[in-house]
Amino acid sequence: MESVKIFLKTPEDAENFVQTMRQFEGEYDLILGSVTVDAKSILGVFALGIGKEFELIFVNPREEREDVLNAVKKYCVTD
Repeated sequence: MESVKIFLKTPEDAENFVQTMRQFEGEYDLILGSVTVDAKSILGVFALGIGKEFELIFVNPREEREDVLNAVKKYCVTD
């Protein structure tokens, strides 16, 4: 499975990120340590916390890979 690192700095970033992810039909998860939540769940994202680096996992991207990467590019962590 493919993944990218995501950083959500503010609660507004988290809300916007979830709204962005909800536009896509595929399945995507956010992982922090051993905890995994649905990337389309605002409660799940807030449960992980804000101001942390997450891993966005492409579980079943349904041929949306490039569109998702472009949509979340502003949240991606560059190494």
